[in-house]
Amino acid sequence: MEAHTSLSGYRRQWGVSPKTRYQLGECDALVAAIRSTPILPEEQQRLLNAALARGAHATTAVGGNPLLPGEVSEVLASNRPPPGEHPLAAEVRNAASIACRLMNEAAGGHPSAMDAAFLLKVHQRIGDDLEEHIDAIPGHFRTGPAPAGQPAPPADRIPELIDGLFAWLDQEFPDTEPGGNFGNAIIRALLTHVHLLWIHPFGDSNGRTARMLESCVLLAAGAPAITSQILTGFYHETHAEYRRQLEIAARDRSPTSFIAYAVEGLRDGLRETLEEVQGTQFRSVWRGFVFDTFDRQRHRKRTVFLRRRELMLAFPLEGRFEIDEVAVLDTEVARRYGGLSERTLRRDLAFLVRTGLLTEGEGAFSANAGALRPLAKQP
Repeated sequence: MEAHTSLSGYRRQWGVSPKTRYQLGECDALVAAIRSTPILPEEQQRLLNAALARGAHATTAVGGNPLLPGEVSEVLASNRPPPGEHPLAAEVRNAASIACRLMNEAAGGHPSAMDAAFLLKVHQRIGDDLEEHIDAIPGHFRTGPAPAGQPAPPADRIPELIDGLFAWLDQEFPDTEPGGNFGNAIIRALLTHVHLLWIHPFGDSNGRTARMLESCVLLAAGAPAITSQILTGFYHETHAEYRRQLEIAARDRSPTSFIAYAVEGLRDGLRETLEEVQGTQFRSVWRGFVFDTFDRQRHRKRTVFLRRRELMLAFPLEGRFEIDEVAVLDTEVARRYGGLSERTLRRDLAFLVRTGLLTEGEGAFSANAGALRPLAKQP
């Protein structure tokens, strides 16, 4: 597509293979499954915080930010910049702040209109407090040539091309609101990403801005907030391939290959997110099952009752543990049983086996999670 020369160049010039079309359908089904899975509010917040941290690290790391994931988490956990903080911490904080605001707007049913003003606002927020660490004026289109080696239209064409791009996307994809065609919303998001990089509207931070708008398109189409950073994380994990696919798209003036690459990555990420969400829900149901099971048990000493229940709640849902491993499942279990005899621990474990919450075999113990899986073979 000759987007660099005329507005008439904006036209459908990409293909979607049967494989990619099937994967788009999978994405739609996975998003619906994630949205319909109930999660406790505290678990929702935990998943959302993790998504924000991963997204902030991924999008800034793609742009060259050296902070490691643990350092990013520390930055986002601090209410105010501590003395001696890395100068590029503001870049991470900005990325998370923008993503959070976009998520809140989408959740409230008022996503921002996708236009030039919104694009400039996002770039402004990305560049806040970066000073000499951003080679652009935040919130303003570039007024000079693009960096050396970066083919892009002249600066005086940028406003016209940006307005044309958003008008064309609105016309090409009219059904990408919540409840519309989510597959089309994915294509729209990817085209927004690629075309903004082709136009290169800013002197710096074009990639971060393009990835942020990509996420915004998906959020506006109804993607759950915890999924909005999947593509950004995928681009970081496959950084070399991401660059290669963008180069292919620029060379061929067609995003076909990039679409196939990104859709597969999104599909895989949505699968992982659904598994995580379902695991979170299962753990919540298991915890309730443990409490209900104990409520049906007769007990003479409340201290023994509470000790046994806390031991059961500490058991991982996966894995087999011998008695010496059970005694140190976590610091609280180790503290509680540290002053008791092994005989007491064995008596408690035998009680948990009788209730059906634990299974025992070959001297090792496992949580009987199969009790909550109807198709699982019961011991």
